Amino acid sequence: MNEDAPKDSGTHTENSVTPDEETLNSWSEGSEVTEKSWYAIPTAAWFAAVVALLVVGAVGFWAGSKSTEFSESPTYNLARVSPGQGPAQAAPSGDGTFDASIFGPRAGAKLSSPDDLELIHRRDPNDPFAIGAVDAPVVMSMYSDFECPFCARFATQTEPALVKDYVDSGLLRIEWNDLPVNGPKAEKDAEAGRAAAAQGKFWEFARVLFAKATERGSGHPEFEEKDLLDAAREAGVPDMDRFTRELKDGTWAKPVADAKDFAQGLGISGTPEFLVGTSHISGAQPEEKFRDYIELELLHVKRAG
Repeated sequence: MNEDAPKDSGTHTENSVTPDEETLNSWSEGSEVTEKSWYAIPTAAWFAAVVALLVVGAVGFWAGSKSTEFSESPTYNLARVSPGQGPAQAAPSGDGTFDASIFGPRAGAKLSSPDDLELIHRRDPNDPFAIGAVDAPVVMSMYSDFECPFCARFATQTEPALVKDYVDSGLLRIEWNDLPVNGPKAEKDAEAGRAAAAQGKFWEFARVLFAKATERGSGHPEFEEKDLLDAAREAGVPDMDRFTRELKDGTWAKPVADAKDFAQGLGISGTPEFLVGTSHISGAQPEEKFRDYIELELLHVKRAG
């Protein structure tokens, strides 16, 4: 080692000369040096690097804000369809009663082909068996039986979420149709539902009765008259004397039979069955399937509009 060679102290004196890029390149030739001193980076390159960092940071901030915005957006009505603004429940007539004899398709409609499916949805503002804006973009007609355990499963596990996201927001209207296929007890249950509907308490009664069915297990609940009376009281039916009288004397037997005939005339023989817009769902399917069909119908409405 040449003792006369200058030693690198790691500092620069006033007489130090900053090497240019060509000199740095010559020093690194033939060696294992892979990095060059920052002195070799031109000012323009430094400026470009700073600008690039600023751009990357801005893009990252924008993407992050958009990601947050997306994650906070609703997970329903992805088509951004305008909700209905009409009444969500039937109003009583002048004497305070409701028309519990309603059944079948839209008033005056004649069903002659699959193209008439949309006419199955009644959209009647006086319908006590419907919840949701009368002009909601999508209607789901359901065919159900109080003695059916799968109907109870839908009513207690799936329906509440659909009501919260779609019915309460004006996007979906649900219309009940009697289809008592499980014998005389099912027919009497349906009559009780109509007796409750006559006093504007159908949905409250239905939820109470289905909850009681679930408590009894996975089979047919086999409701007795006492169970129906208890459910009516719990649902808040105001005139229990009238409810009891109509239940005992068969006031609503014919509308129940007519509703059953109508459903079976459509080829529906089991419960629960649903017509979401013009799409058919059979059975107590997972909640996600109902959401998929509702979203699909909302998309159809958006495209048609």
